[in-house]
Amino acid sequence: MKWVNERQGNDIHFEHGLINDSKQIFYPILEDILFLLPQQGISLTGEEINEKVSFDRQRIFNYFKEIGYDKFEGQQIYEDAKQFIDFRPFLQHYTSRGFAKAGYYLPLKGNYFVDVASGPVAFKEYVQLAKGFTCRICIDLSLNALQQAKRNLAISGQNSLLICADMLHLPLKVNMADAVLCQHALFHVPKHQQLDAIHQMIRIANPGAPVAIVYDWFYHSWLMNIALGPVQLYRILRHIAGKWYARIFRKNKLYFYAHSPRWFRRNNPGKKIDFFTWRSVNIYFSKIYFHNNRVGKRILKMIMTLEQKYPRQMGILGEYAIILIHK
Repeated sequence: MKWVNERQGNDIHFEHGLINDSKQIFYPILEDILFLLPQQGISLTGEEINEKVSFDRQRIFNYFKEIGYDKFEGQQIYEDAKQFIDFRPFLQHYTSRGFAKAGYYLPLKGNYFVDVASGPVAFKEYVQLAKGFTCRICIDLSLNALQQAKRNLAISGQNSLLICADMLHLPLKVNMADAVLCQHALFHVPKHQQLDAIHQMIRIANPGAPVAIVYDWFYHSWLMNIALGPVQLYRILRHIAGKWYARIFRKNKLYFYAHSPRWFRRNNPGKKIDFFTWRSVNIYFSKIYFHNNRVGKRILKMIMTLEQKYPRQMGILGEYAIILIHK
């Protein structure tokens, strides 16, 4: 059998796969990656598999099919990472601490660590989050992202299971994960479906196990609204204009929608929900206020101190939060 590569368009030949219960659809396995998206299945009856996808969902698929990769500290990362992360050397400690922050709220060991919308598991700190687990299960829409994840995880010798699937339909059993992580992805799900994705993550978590979601509050961040003023207003207007541009001209601009902390509290499907800071400032704040001089370093130290002393408050007021839900 053969299948078409999502980026190059060339045929991919494979010999292994899975068959669904009705024995009507074959799902291929290639390079130890399981293809479980509906559109990746191959009909065994000759009938076409028609999977209707909304425009907002389709442009998410398209964006991550087309994105390229750069190298950082020996790891493969998305080429658009520099749009969101300040890689200046004097900020390395602050940046690295943010990358590792989800680990503060997840167990150190267990059987299954599920990384939802894992991408390439880009940074070394991301890899270490599942160091004490028997197996890391990476789930993502993109074959290319999972291929990069396989390379990145192989560097540390981490045992992994790679699945090409949608977070709205996680192909995992109920109560099987000791930890569930979703970083910088939920806000790319259409706003009316984000709660469905959260329910899927809660479903697969063991009772009492944590689900950690790294989320961007965007215009709900009072700290950024006040500190950036007109720059934040520009970001909001550009976002609105970009949303209409994508819809009118059918462009593959990445979908984004940020709910508020109040929305998460109101729709919490777990027993308990908390908000902690992941990184309280965005790259615009960083470029304006953080500089390799006395004043810039003092501002950086102040932000780091506030995040350490008041993680809950900064998690609500700042830009990026860890939404921690216990089943």
